[in-house]
Amino acid sequence: MKTQYIYLNYEFAENVNLFADIEKFENAKCITFKKKECKNILTKAIRKIHLSEKINKIAHFPFRTMWYGDLRKLKIEPDQNYVIILQAVIFWEVPFSLIKRLAKYKNVKLALILMDTVKVNSPAGEIIEKYRNNKIWDYIFTFDLEDSKKYGYYYLNEHYYPWYVIEEAEKADKIETDAYFLGALKHGRTTEIVDLYKKFRENNVNVRFDVVENQGRTLDYSDQGFNMLQKKKSYQDVLKEVQKTNCIIEFVQKGQKSQTLRYFESVCFNKKLLTNNPNVKNLKFYNEKYMKIFNTFDDIDFEWVKKREDIDYKYNGEFSSLHFIEELDKLQNKRND
Repeated sequence: MKTQYIYLNYEFAENVNLFADIEKFENAKCITFKKKECKNILTKAIRKIHLSEKINKIAHFPFRTMWYGDLRKLKIEPDQNYVIILQAVIFWEVPFSLIKRLAKYKNVKLALILMDTVKVNSPAGEIIEKYRNNKIWDYIFTFDLEDSKKYGYYYLNEHYYPWYVIEEAEKADKIETDAYFLGALKHGRTTEIVDLYKKFRENNVNVRFDVVENQGRTLDYSDQGFNMLQKKKSYQDVLKEVQKTNCIIEFVQKGQKSQTLRYFESVCFNKKLLTNNPNVKNLKFYNEKYMKIFNTFDDIDFEWVKKREDIDYKYNGEFSSLHFIEELDKLQNKRND
């Protein structure tokens, strides 16, 4: 009996379905859903009570999937094996108990994808720490090679970035900035973001920083190339800036070792990458000519950032999540043998 793979994705306003390629696999599909909007205060209050984890531990409420629309399309047939795949961040919006109930089906396996480094001090890190040790998981995958070794998780091997994002990205007519940074204000790097921006300006680099407020964190700072955003940009808008820049800046917080979207963007769109993540050296497409690592701001070669060069990482779909499903299918077949 073949296994049906289902990637369960919650639709955030700024979300891009990074695992959309899995639908190219014969037995895989994506179900993307979002919470239904409530038109009045009373309905919102009822929804909050109905979905409350604390209340449901005391008195279990049925039909809670009614608030999620497309989530109700997830039907488990008794004569079919399933692997349901999801990211830990889904639990920002979906009660854990709604997913936990799926583990009760004997023909269902649950696979958790950790997008961030374990124990990193961030909202995503808190979600990971809260749920990763739960016994419902049959597979746990991570993008962090060290975490895979330390905790015995499966390494995702960079299978993360879909073809359709590359194909649909608007091509820039010309390069408008020397460097581009996008990131949220996170613990341990709030003031450092301003310091990094100033360092670029002091060295006559035409740089753009898009900085997103996060968990009440904000900055009382403004400059021509420094933009404080109250909410995240759409990913299509992010890619417009990526296409128009010469170098992408990746500035990860302390403790994070896994690569971010900035690494994938640099490879797929043939851009230079400036990063403070030394683990980029262990990645498949690392190229010391086009990727530079800094430990302190004084390490940065600003002339290299500004220099225009012909870049070609020779990318040919290696990041596609289709390869992730192929690897997961091999693991599933071993279990069934």
